[in-house]
Amino acid sequence: MGLLLRRIAAYLLDILLLFAVLAPLGQVILRLLGQTPSSGPEIALTILWNFSLPVWLYFAAGDCSAGGATLGKRLLRIQVRTERGEQVRLGRALARTAVKLLPWELTHISAFALSADLTALGPLQVAGIALANLLALSYLVVAIATGGRRSVHDYLAATAVRAAPAADAPT
Repeated sequence: MGLLLRRIAAYLLDILLLFAVLAPLGQVILRLLGQTPSSGPEIALTILWNFSLPVWLYFAAGDCSAGGATLGKRLLRIQVRTERGEQVRLGRALARTAVKLLPWELTHISAFALSADLTALGPLQVAGIALANLLALSYLVVAIATGGRRSVHDYLAATAVRAAPAADAPT
């Protein structure tokens, strides 16, 4: 499987794993706190605490770990490194994660935080969701153009994705 497909598969594995863990955990926490978010802004805040922050921490921690990989990347034997092939530091990992998850966060903000009525989207919400989709598409186009080695967030954070070295080889 080529680097691009491994990268996409790793991301999907990570998202599925995170959702499988965070969704039930978030529901338990909401029940324990007696909370039931009912407005768009309340839902946005719940998403922030239950999904966004843990997901940001997961991706940043994986990128700056010694192996340079989240669980999905480890399973598919790929890793994130600086352009020079060095381990990614936390600041760079956070910048990479911020840009990578920007379309996701923009969708949450547009669909929920800006919502005055959960039954209809306003023009600003539609524009935000359209922008999020355009960003996601541009990330994919750049990744395709580089054979999966880099995407927009890699260029901005000066990182690249590569095949992970064999377990017994030095990194």
